[in-house]
Amino acid sequence: MQAAIDVARKGKTPFGAVLTMGDELFAEAANQTKALNDPTAHAELLAIRKLAEHLRKTDLSGFTLYTTCEPCPMCMSAAIWAKIDLVIYGCSIDTISGYMPQIRLKSHELAMLTTHKIEVIGNIMSEECEKLLKDFS
Repeated sequence: MQAAIDVARKGKTPFGAVLTMGDELFAEAANQTKALNDPTAHAELLAIRKLAEHLRKTDLSGFTLYTTCEPCPMCMSAAIWAKIDLVIYGCSIDTISGYMPQIRLKSHELAMLTTHKIEVIGNIMSEECEKLLKDFS
């Protein structure tokens, strides 16, 4: 999670994401919606795109996605479509909603609606991740 926090800080945004397998970091990205004028340029999507392009495949089985904030439904859906095994997030959608508008569908709720088995673990280093929201919102 610290790597995702560092990526967010470097990108001057509360949203950072990294993809790992074991102890190895394979891709990282910060939110770039404003810089790219692209409402889909969320950190999670950009990291998934980078890794899929690098590996030249869409199946990212075996990878873990760490993200500073609970993935929105779009990002969680992308993790599911990419067959990522595990999503670990910092602060929750409920916390993020205190700083900016959100679609308040929780990641684990979306994960239960799919045939792909994906584990979701939340509230990891949540105070540090909420500080990003305070600093950059």
